[in-house]
Amino acid sequence: AVSRECIQVTLPDGTVLDAYKGGIEDQLVTFLKDDSRKAGKDVWFDFDDLNFKTGSAELTEGSMKQVGNIAAIMKAFPKAKIKIGGYTDRTGDSTANLRLSKDRAEAVVTALKKSNTSSAQLLGAEGYGSQFAKAAADAPDEERKKDRHISVSVREK
Repeated sequence: AVSRECIQVTLPDGTVLDAYKGGIEDQLVTFLKDDSRKAGKDVWFDFDDLNFKTGSAELTEGSMKQVGNIAAIMKAFPKAKIKIGGYTDRTGDSTANLRLSKDRAEAVVTALKKSNTSSAQLLGAEGYGSQFAKAAADAPDEERKKDRHISVSVREK
């Protein structure tokens, strides 16, 4: 595994998050602080430390830290509104993948609410299945892994 540089991301309300350099917290906070960059449906940030139990929409224990970090970011930027998107690779049944990706995105929204993110800031969850997957179904897992992710879209800031 690539060793990643740990950094601290300081939020406007003084909260300090432990995160990875170039990770979702770093990117999201930089974006939210930058008045020249506009929110919109084309603005997406990928979770990079979020995993589910295989074939399920149950978040692993280790994923809760990043969920908590996103919740802290939302609290520090009360005007921000986000949508969660789920994506899968091309293996398996596309209908099942679509459902799984939606269930996973919804699981993240639920986890954010449990971490005290205001419902008004969460504009829902959407599953996109494998429609944006880049790797072929028979590609090595290392390539397909990039297609399996959950992302945050900043719709308002």
